[in-house]
Amino acid sequence: MIHATKGIVLNHIKYKETSIIVNIYTLQFGRQSYMVNKVRTKRSKGNTVLLQPLTLLDMNVYHRPKSDIQRIKDFKVAHPLNSIPFKQEKRAMAFFLTEMMSKVLMEEEENTDLFNFIYHSIEVFDTGISGHYNFHLFFLLHLTRFLGFGPDEKNDEAGYFDLMNGFYCFDEPSHGFSLHADELKNWRKLMRVDIQNLKELKLSGDERFRLLEDLLEYYNLHIDSLGELKSLPIVHQLFHDE
Repeated sequence: MIHATKGIVLNHIKYKETSIIVNIYTLQFGRQSYMVNKVRTKRSKGNTVLLQPLTLLDMNVYHRPKSDIQRIKDFKVAHPLNSIPFKQEKRAMAFFLTEMMSKVLMEEEENTDLFNFIYHSIEVFDTGISGHYNFHLFFLLHLTRFLGFGPDEKNDEAGYFDLMNGFYCFDEPSHGFSLHADELKNWRKLMRVDIQNLKELKLSGDERFRLLEDLLEYYNLHIDSLGELKSLPIVHQLFHDE
């Protein structure tokens, strides 16, 4: 049976000489893997968008429940990306975010709110927001809300943030996974900033990287280990060295 759905390209792996298996987060079926033949040939220019992370698609797909590999009947680009594939910093951030999403978006079922958050965030990021160098911090923080471990905002005047339990507290947690002092100050800033005002998140390169490390620790405490993030050194070099 053929289904119409929107999709967001995450990553791909090569298969045989000219084909790929592309991982796509879809509106209707969650994360799915699709076999696409004859992509890596000189005549397949139209299909090369499937190789670009964060590409937004309108798709018609064949879907077989419990099948590991699905197939695409046809697709078109829903929102042509004007800056992400062509600017080094945005392209590097796209690889980092899709690597993260490939590790945390595992459900093969519809989640409209989560899909719409990711889709809209990509559209905004691509259109040229000020403060794009803070986008990955905003995105990762707010993604937690859809993954089930979003931080509680109550008592944000407290002196600690408990990373293991996801809330502010007045006493230092005994388990040791918490933020305080300058780290907590920057966490609060991130919690309060809007996607359209990311330039208002004033951070040095070191502070930005430390905040990213805090976010990654938060993820590690709430999901299975992320393992090595291959794109992290590049993101560090582009957005955190000052």
